[in-house]
Amino acid sequence: MPKFPKTARLRKKKDFLEIRATGDHRVGSFLCVGCRPSCSPRLGMTVPSRYGKAPERSRFKRVIREIFRTSCANIPLDINVIPRQRSKGASFEVLRQDLLALLIS
Repeated sequence: MPKFPKTARLRKKKDFLEIRATGDHRVGSFLCVGCRPSCSPRLGMTVPSRYGKAPERSRFKRVIREIFRTSCANIPLDINVIPRQRSKGASFEVLRQDLLALLIS
């Protein structure tokens, strides 16, 4: 069984656009988050190429997936996470605290 199943992901462009149009947008020190209520929690990420080269973008996505899997899986929201440039040097714990603060507020 995969650790991050397809049912826990935002995969369609329509879902991302709905969050952008009707969701709540929050900006933190390291992350920007768009979210909307849902019956089951799902995560999507928008990491543009201007964030950095492929290894930096992949590291960010791995860290956010792990934070979602361990800390946010019981929050019934569709979440789209967008990194800010400051998040490149941020530790796992700092990103986790920023994401949770944005989701709880």
